[in-house]
Amino acid sequence: MQELYSIALKALILVERKLNIVVVGANDGKYNDPSYDFNMGRSSSTSVLLIEPNTDLLPYLEENYASHPRHRIANCAIGPEGMLTLYTIKKESWDSYTPDYAKGWPRYRAATGITSASREHIEKNLAAHTDINPNEVIGVLNVPSKALGTLLSELNWPTPIDVLQIDAEGYDDAVIQASSLPVSRPKLIYFETCHIPPSRLKNLVSYLSGLDYKTYTIGENSLAVDSGRNPLCIYLNGVILMAYWMQKLKTILLAR
Repeated sequence: MQELYSIALKALILVERKLNIVVVGANDGKYNDPSYDFNMGRSSSTSVLLIEPNTDLLPYLEENYASHPRHRIANCAIGPEGMLTLYTIKKESWDSYTPDYAKGWPRYRAATGITSASREHIEKNLAAHTDINPNEVIGVLNVPSKALGTLLSELNWPTPIDVLQIDAEGYDDAVIQASSLPVSRPKLIYFETCHIPPSRLKNLVSYLSGLDYKTYTIGENSLAVDSGRNPLCIYLNGVILMAYWMQKLKTILLAR
């Protein structure tokens, strides 16, 4: 799906020339981030709002985007207005969580990358990759939570946006529903689906469809595309549909 997302980003910027991108759950902005190379390679034609609720990650996020002239960082969660409780691995236990997939990453990246509004999500990840006691390493973050429209208004960030990228570890559907889509109206929404229960995912796809978004899913992620009846949306959906079925065919052939 990252390949399909990359194709979609390149197709969109080819027409729009400049992109307004919002990343929810930015972490450090770089490691395992599907848009980092795209954003940094086109720093003169992208504006990037990086939203990250974990204060400990802000220095790394700022360092990785320091050379990008049009970036901004917001320290909050996207969700219902108020406070949101997140579960995470305590800073003093970051070295305890070193799954094989994170080889070569900074010590903080894998440990903070599983931060979630669901404690069960953290426990499942720990059980799959370590034998440590969850009660010893799981900590709690109480963070401010805002609807995306509220945050964009507070920051005077321009709307509509072009791209909404989300990595919220099982909370992606709640983030999308709090993303003020009639106002923010992203042309592309890239989000993680593997941690969303099937019934909630079905409701999310239905919700997006009701707002004229077509959702494509490959593997652990999905890409929702504005399917409005205008030349840009028709072009985007044509490009993505062709790439989607080529990837599907490739997957089938490799499985034989």
